[in-house]
Amino acid sequence: MSEAPVNVVWITLESVRAANASVCGYERETTPNLRRIAESDGGVSFENCFSGSIWTPASSASLLTGTHLFEHRVGYDGKAEEPLPSEFATLPGLLRERGYRTACLSPNSYISEPTGLDRGFDKFHLLLQRKAPFDGETALPTLKYLLRSRTYGPGFSLDIDKHNQTYVMLKTLESWLDSLASDPAPFFLYVHCPNPHLPYTPPQKWIDSFTDDITLSPREALQLSLDTYADRDQMIGSIANGCQFTGDEWAALRAMYDAEIAYADEFVGSLFDRVRELDTGNTIFVVTGDHGDLFGERGLLGHNLVLHDHLTNVPLIIHGLEGVERASDSMVQHVDITRTIAEALGVTDKQFSGVDLRNGGLEYAISQRGFAHFDEYLNANPSFDTSQFHSQPTTALRSDSFKFVRSEDKSALYELPDEDTDTSDEYPVVRDRFNTRLDEALNSMTFRDESGRGAEYTDAMEQQLSDLGYK
Repeated sequence: MSEAPVNVVWITLESVRAANASVCGYERETTPNLRRIAESDGGVSFENCFSGSIWTPASSASLLTGTHLFEHRVGYDGKAEEPLPSEFATLPGLLRERGYRTACLSPNSYISEPTGLDRGFDKFHLLLQRKAPFDGETALPTLKYLLRSRTYGPGFSLDIDKHNQTYVMLKTLESWLDSLASDPAPFFLYVHCPNPHLPYTPPQKWIDSFTDDITLSPREALQLSLDTYADRDQMIGSIANGCQFTGDEWAALRAMYDAEIAYADEFVGSLFDRVRELDTGNTIFVVTGDHGDLFGERGLLGHNLVLHDHLTNVPLIIHGLEGVERASDSMVQHVDITRTIAEALGVTDKQFSGVDLRNGGLEYAISQRGFAHFDEYLNANPSFDTSQFHSQPTTALRSDSFKFVRSEDKSALYELPDEDTDTSDEYPVVRDRFNTRLDEALNSMTFRDESGRGAEYTDAMEQQLSDLGYK
């Protein structure tokens, strides 16, 4: 262990796309705390950060292992029924071997024991919303939330979909940080913030923050969000039938999304301030998004089917790690963050993909998606056009100007920001260059056979995933 051990607080925000984060240039002030952290001494913002995949299990596995989806395979099946292979190391596990105390608070069953993403944490807690009041770890924070539900929730409501876990998580983490800071051994704390996962239900404090310029009232906008997203069949049906929303309705959905981002941003700011108040010494603070969400792009809602920038381009803020500013204008991948943190703390492993950002970024970024399952869309509408999407596992190679997307089915070259028009015939030299680079990237990955065992979720976990619109 080095003479000056370094702590890490890593927050992954659920479903936050860079396009709606003011720290990345969005016109609405959704992320003032991210901006504050990035602009403070020791802070850096990366506008060209790209997630490993388009949904939580796959991207979280990339963040925790430093490997691409095609390597770790969590979510490769499109259903997260295949857990992390036992031979994979995780960043918390490697740090634990070096004397770190490791802890994780997860509000999502895809980041838990069934997927293997609890591996390496000394302290791991899965927060199941429907059982939160009976959860010994979070009982007091839950009581505090209920007493403040007029501010941080919907007020008195028995509708579980209107409540969220963020305030409970904040109060739980404040207690955890007090405990971690009291021990001289360094710590690694990984947090998955549940906002703004659909359905977008911002608390009272934020619900009218971005509704001044929309036609619907805040209450009408909230109800539209609940009607659109609370039931997966309803959301899939909307997609399969062409997302028939009016301009006013799209504006209302985006307003609810932005309000939830603002709430998540407050959560980040509170944790950042708590860490600084505790005087924990050298602490690296990381904030990124696991993926984004769509609002009609490619005819889709939520995070489905495509490797579009609004799903893969996510915010990234790093504070307290000297040298990473060299990559601030480059392409940055999730796996690069993992490798950078690991090597900054003296951990190396042949498993890691990506680069150490202290040496600069990359010319290209890789995002991947597993198998697509079209049955539920076709059940909702047999005429739904699936030919526009890749059915097989897919990789996107992204540069400043172009994105090349390829699977066994087909390939397409997009001249950004247009991701609707295939320009392969217009730019054959560019297409061939990307094709070669993608071959090189895939050939450098270490592929493993399927684990042979399935992920086993409890009934409570299945219910939570259903609440989140996955089942």
